[in-house]
Amino acid sequence: MHEKLIEYLKGYVPLSTSEQELIIASYKPFQLKKKEFLFRQGEYCKTEAFVVSGTLRVFNTDTKGNEHVLNFALPGWWVGDLTSFYQNKGSLFSVQALEATDLLVIDPEQKEKLFEQIPSLERVFRIIIQNHLASLQNRFLVTISETADQRYKHLLNKIPNIEQLVPQHQIASYLGILPESLSRMKKQLFEK
Repeated sequence: MHEKLIEYLKGYVPLSTSEQELIIASYKPFQLKKKEFLFRQGEYCKTEAFVVSGTLRVFNTDTKGNEHVLNFALPGWWVGDLTSFYQNKGSLFSVQALEATDLLVIDPEQKEKLFEQIPSLERVFRIIIQNHLASLQNRFLVTISETADQRYKHLLNKIPNIEQLVPQHQIASYLGILPESLSRMKKQLFEK
């Protein structure tokens, strides 16, 4: 499992054998069954996770009980709640496995210790967080400025196989539309 994480990190910085061993010792394998939660809204996010295999959804439940999908996490992606993880606050969203999922997890203390042992990892995670922020800004802009058709096309460009990984009602939630609207939109797009 750790090979995928090591290769991912080596895409940013070279890692010696001893540094790789420290990373392997710090990130613990963790498995979720389909529909299990990594954490729920309101709970403390005690781990940051690298997705080795599987698919997760990140969502918020509003005061009326409606779920709003914020994002999906696929293999090679990171998932967690940075505010909760670093500031020890209750999470504003939940993370749930859509299928059996293998993760590598680390807690805040172990991550800080790893940064002390391998200083170049701070650069890696700075870049990862910068990329994540840019992605969030782009998602926000797309959400407020594009039509549902454009948002759907944008999602298909970002994750071409999303239809095979995620139920239609969750794709609709991510797009901010009703499942019936997504069905009509898909029919119209494929008729063109």
